[in-house]
Amino acid sequence: MHDQWLLERFAQDLPGELAHAPYKRYRQQFEKEYDQQERRTAAVALHFYLKSEAWHFILIERSTYNGQHSGQMAFPGGKPDPSDPHLEFTARRESFEEIGIPLHHGQHIKTLSTVWIPVSGFEVSPFVFLHEQAPLLQPDPREVKEIISVALSDLLKEESCIQKDIHIPGGAILKDHPCFLLNDKIVWGATALMLNEVRMMLR
Repeated sequence: MHDQWLLERFAQDLPGELAHAPYKRYRQQFEKEYDQQERRTAAVALHFYLKSEAWHFILIERSTYNGQHSGQMAFPGGKPDPSDPHLEFTARRESFEEIGIPLHHGQHIKTLSTVWIPVSGFEVSPFVFLHEQAPLLQPDPREVKEIISVALSDLLKEESCIQKDIHIPGGAILKDHPCFLLNDKIVWGATALMLNEVRMMLR
């Protein structure tokens, strides 16, 4: 797989709702409950790079804290600072703060469909960046428990798509929730929606 293959795949139209559809029935109860709340913008970064002649991308395991997304698998990202000129900059800044990727590193090649996260009120724009080589990474221990490098080929495997009961804050359980099993980590929620869109485009 070379740069041109990835660029051509990401040049396609976004599948959007089609990619998010498998998760719809699990989100409906939250969408109804939080439908009237204000939606706040946020951005995340999907960093792709070649390692050992194979494409990889970065996930983080968030540190444990008192919040909705404690300990979850995610992409680096967050809400914009007042001084951020645009959301792409937010994704780059958060990547620098959380995992040490310099602001100017990586070519922005695609912006995926926005994902609303009802429980936290964020409407997230996912920005895809392409790197010519593996970036040097340094986790911020306050926000990041672990940085995980995932082979893109693993995302594309059928056996990476699983269903699992997910225990969420407040004691609720999402039964047989569609997830990804990547590097022995369970990826669900908004991050899984974004990855499913990537998976559809690259397959």
